[in-house]
Amino acid sequence: MQKDLPHQLVQKNYENRIIYFQNQLKICSQLAVKLNKNNITDFRKQFTQTRLAFKECEYLIEILNPIVSKDYINGSPLPKLERESFGLNIIEPKGLQILDELIFSENILSKKEHITELLYELSSIVKNLSFTNKIYDRQVFEGMRLELVRIFTLGLTGFDVPASGRSIDEAKIALQSMHEDIKPYVGKVKNESLALIIEQNFNGLQKYLSQNNDFDKLNRLEILVKYINPLYASIYDLQLALYIESSSESVAKNLLPPINLTSRNIFSPQFLNAFKYIGLPQTLYNDSILQLGKLLFYDPILSANNERSCASCHNPQKGFTDGYTKSIATGMKGSVERNSPTLLNCVYSERFFADLRADALEDQMDHVIASSKEFNTTTLEITEKLSKSSEYVNWFTKCFPTYNVNPINKHTLSFAISAFVSSLQSFNSPFDQYVRGERKEISNAVKNGFNVFMGKGGCGTCHFAPVFNGTVPPLYQESESEVLGIPENPAAKKLVLDADEGRYNGKLKEAAPFYKYSFKTPTIRNIALTAPYMHNGSYKTLKQVMDFYNKGGGIGLGIDVPYQTLPSDKLNLSNAEIKDVIAFMQSLTDTTNLTNVPVSLPQFNNEKLWNSRKVGGVY
Repeated sequence: MQKDLPHQLVQKNYENRIIYFQNQLKICSQLAVKLNKNNITDFRKQFTQTRLAFKECEYLIEILNPIVSKDYINGSPLPKLERESFGLNIIEPKGLQILDELIFSENILSKKEHITELLYELSSIVKNLSFTNKIYDRQVFEGMRLELVRIFTLGLTGFDVPASGRSIDEAKIALQSMHEDIKPYVGKVKNESLALIIEQNFNGLQKYLSQNNDFDKLNRLEILVKYINPLYASIYDLQLALYIESSSESVAKNLLPPINLTSRNIFSPQFLNAFKYIGLPQTLYNDSILQLGKLLFYDPILSANNERSCASCHNPQKGFTDGYTKSIATGMKGSVERNSPTLLNCVYSERFFADLRADALEDQMDHVIASSKEFNTTTLEITEKLSKSSEYVNWFTKCFPTYNVNPINKHTLSFAISAFVSSLQSFNSPFDQYVRGERKEISNAVKNGFNVFMGKGGCGTCHFAPVFNGTVPPLYQESESEVLGIPENPAAKKLVLDADEGRYNGKLKEAAPFYKYSFKTPTIRNIALTAPYMHNGSYKTLKQVMDFYNKGGGIGLGIDVPYQTLPSDKLNLSNAEIKDVIAFMQSLTDTTNLTNVPVSLPQFNNEKLWNSRKVGGVY
């Protein structure tokens, strides 16, 4: 009798797990209908069991039905807007995470009807999940690796269970399921040492989580270095050893997500593909275009008065920010509306600007050029000026040979600058080197700070590893914004919410009430260089920022903040813990080979006054 192949065994396991999940949901729904003050505990236990049933099949549900899972099964517990809709169509939160919040709330009985409706909807969705389609080997391997990223960034941080706090138990169940499914593949490999590594790491991590079940004290750094990264690499090694194709070999490049599943470490510089975030064709990304983009970045010729360059607000010595509360406006006449964000790692984002109004990195130029407070000019005026420099003409002709009739134009200008900006990638900090095994030690303060950041402090539930910005794992395709409740002046006797309504005014089709005062979640990499902080520059030090979060954001400070997404409960971090978190954030500093400024700028043939312009601008 012929034995089942590994993927066939996985298929059977998956079918059984889905059926079990469906049954647990059915029981949960039945209990919800009968919910009263006497059976709340039993109902919560059943819901916990239902979530664990989901975790058993999560890694395959997520790779087989990612949109369904995100929108209806286990998406974040916040309202959102319907994708690609012409109107303002709001989707209320559905699925396990919002149920977790409702079921573990104090006034659960008052929410009985809503809970019952959500469970009924979820049961219908899960009932219709198809498990008859053939599961391919690569889906098993890539699903597991994505699940490892999900466990570390969303599971063990508490993002996935916002109220019940059962993230460690859920991680164990997910690991147990993957461990069971990978064994038939491990049995096929001739490399005994690889098989042993995989077995030891799965067993080791499950045992570690069983012995360390305290969320606040969990050593996530040890888990990352000792188990998650080795498993992430060894599962890929097993895939290669068994000659199993990868998605990069079988899926069209334009359909691949930003996560690079040929990388071997979650903190590798190659973990994310920067080209998935920009419109620049990879064939145009070369040394010549980067050099041209760098010249343009530091050239004030782009502004109307020839005094302002991109570097005016994005100074390389200040982490590509400018050190001001709000950037200085053209002509030294006041300031622009917001604090200057860092450009380091800014490419790793679905959308741009603090209010997410730009859909592509290249689109940012249009806003800056047209703004009366910034460059105060037009693209046409800029390209006409550049055309008067034979040096620039030669640069553009060399870099964009297909534009031989008109090499200096709106597209080539934005391509060159966005290429340079996208090259400002910073993943070689002391912390990165330690995690990758390139540095033997870092301080205990940094280690402790990382664990607080990713655990008790809740920082990692918005600033997702490894970029530590708001681009959501494990696929890193969507950028989040948050309502924090930033005060206009934190030093005022009576605190008032800053009047900037953020994302609510970014795009007309996103003028939903829950986006009022919502701002893009920036990276905390190189944060030691980028003070002052927040969209309005209202906090001067990292200690002040940590104090703001520790008190529960705007609501915690007594400000009325509708739709605040930051939990308003106090974090109760000690002074020592705050110092450690700051030490960790400071350990993410890395500007190696990124701050060199051009010695000179291209000259103009008949414009002597222009030739005296200052590299980087006057102010």
